[in-house]
Amino acid sequence: MEEVILGTKNVVKKFNRLVVLDNINLDIKRGRIFGIIGISGSGKTTLLNTLVGFYRPTKGHVEYNGKRIDRNVTDVRRDFGFATQNNSFYPKLTVYENLRYFGTLYGLSEKTIKTNIQRILPLLGLDKERNIIAENLSGGMQKRLDLACALVNYPKVLILDEPTEDLDSRLR
Repeated sequence: MEEVILGTKNVVKKFNRLVVLDNINLDIKRGRIFGIIGISGSGKTTLLNTLVGFYRPTKGHVEYNGKRIDRNVTDVRRDFGFATQNNSFYPKLTVYENLRYFGTLYGLSEKTIKTNIQRILPLLGLDKERNIIAENLSGGMQKRLDLACALVNYPKVLILDEPTEDLDSRLR
């Protein structure tokens, strides 16, 4: 039987009286790719923010590796990579500086950060842009940088909100 790595149990999320998530139950198995598809405004981003612990459910809970994330947020922060639909990087920093900074946020050692950056830059086609200020990158390159920031810790769980928006067909 496949192990569940991430799941929700009867999750409800309300903003004031507006119910955005209503009794959501899901199990995501280790090693699987899982997609959430829905119309604009259907709660996809709210669900993703709840999965990573940015939002607390109004009712129910989220589990990661069998533990409730509201009680084990450090596991989530260490093991997850999250690329939001809006850029998370710092526009005034270079590509390299952004990756280094995000590596420190994950608590990685300086040696691990350098090693991971050396692997990620060519993987995402950013090796020639390493010293370019992020705000000077094209929209597609900014999306690649955002992805790189989510990958710098080599996460066990990668969550992407609108993952193909602004990406060229090769990287998709």
